[in-house]
Amino acid sequence: MKTRHSMQNVSVPPPPARPPRRWASPRLRRPAGWPLRTKLLVATLALLAAMSATVGLVGYGAMRVYLSAQLDQQLQEASNRAIRFGLVYRGADRSSPDLLAAPAQGAGTLNARIQDGEVDRAGLLTPEGRRQDLPARDRQLLNGLTVGGPPIDRTLSVGVYRLIARLDEDDEDTIVTGLPLAGMDRTLSSLTTTTAAVSLAGLAATGLLGMVIIRRTLRPLEDLSAVATRVSRLPLDQGDVALSVRVPPATALPATEVGRLGHAFNLMLDNVAGALAARRQIETRLRRFVADASHELRTPLATIRGYAELIRFTQPLAPDGRVYLERVESESQRMTALVEDLLLLARLDEGHLPQEEDLDLTQLVVETVSDAQAAAPTHTWRVELPDDPVTVRGDESQLRQVMINLLANAHRHTGPGTTVLTALRTEPGAGAVVTVTDDGPGIPADLVDRVFSRFTQADPARSDSGTHGLGLSIAEAIVSAHGGSIGVSSRPGRTEFTVQLPGTESACQPAPVPDTL
Repeated sequence: MKTRHSMQNVSVPPPPARPPRRWASPRLRRPAGWPLRTKLLVATLALLAAMSATVGLVGYGAMRVYLSAQLDQQLQEASNRAIRFGLVYRGADRSSPDLLAAPAQGAGTLNARIQDGEVDRAGLLTPEGRRQDLPARDRQLLNGLTVGGPPIDRTLSVGVYRLIARLDEDDEDTIVTGLPLAGMDRTLSSLTTTTAAVSLAGLAATGLLGMVIIRRTLRPLEDLSAVATRVSRLPLDQGDVALSVRVPPATALPATEVGRLGHAFNLMLDNVAGALAARRQIETRLRRFVADASHELRTPLATIRGYAELIRFTQPLAPDGRVYLERVESESQRMTALVEDLLLLARLDEGHLPQEEDLDLTQLVVETVSDAQAAAPTHTWRVELPDDPVTVRGDESQLRQVMINLLANAHRHTGPGTTVLTALRTEPGAGAVVTVTDDGPGIPADLVDRVFSRFTQADPARSDSGTHGLGLSIAEAIVSAHGGSIGVSSRPGRTEFTVQLPGTESACQPAPVPDTL
């Protein structure tokens, strides 16, 4: 359970619900699309499948034409044998012999004689060499054939046959001869099955081998992607950056396309490394200059203040002279504060670690809020604290400076009567969280993104002449040096600064703070 402390009894209406934190990272969405290896493999298999289908169709058509021509030739020969046999073995009474008894006629051969429009002795040879008569329906189909026309396919009760009708040599009777299409159909079916099986086996083998070949071929691109990923995770925006990551020499051979890409990537990294090194040198010289200048300015500023105080206490001054002297003292104090802030920032930029110790953050919050109330009594100061102390590791003086800067920022940029709520809580996995919330006019939208930048000034109409725009920059630098984070969200009527600090094992886990002032 939380304990709410109020420095003044002022009733403030609750603000709207807390907006989402603007500094939260948006969820990255993976772009749609297939990997390059998948595209190459699918394209290869598609081309191979198209080629196999084309070869199969062309082969099937060519084989069908060939088999059909062969069957027509066999049919013509069978018809000739039947006609000659009927002529040679015709009886004395000109009776016609059984045409199926002609020599060299194969199984399935069909023969029939048509005399005076009547089908006579129509039958076929079975695989056992026996004669099989055709039923009446098949006889009618044979009777309807065109004499002397090209071979034609007909579906009989015994299967599909290719038939031809010709006059015998006496031009008296019509001889019908037919051969079954079953053999040609079986050959074409076997060809189709074989082509499909070989094509599928080829596609499967190509897919497996292609996957291995493409994976090995694109491995340099994976190495290049891994290098780019490692570079993207380096903190290039601050500190001494050692950009030692490079594409392996085997991947950066200019003889291949991928090698040229890797070589160009290494050249780019060399250029970036050189630029970062130059930037680091410039920043180091600038920080050293700021630190040295700030350190050197402390002595003359202290001397100016000392002599000003000495003049004020030892020399008789006119009223105007005393005002001028007080002005010199106030400006020297402001200059001294600016120099101290610059010196602190320079030391933090150089990586000076804070003196860490276990400290009670609850007591620090209470003390800084009490000091802020004394400095700005026209504001309403309220605190929300957990029942148990919140302990963190850090430099007490620096963390106190963070709280002082945040509270000073709250009362300097808001009008009298503004309520400022300072809340402390702990969150699992986040450590200690301190929020400073006010119900003032808010931060201008164009200033929110750079509010922690150095020498950032608000609109002069809402700024105090004594500020120099380093307070929030110092707060961010100190929190970062302690391994924490600081952020801000603002809208008219509600501005909230949030500081997250790593906690210790003794930190408590209280109930959440209500989202109200």
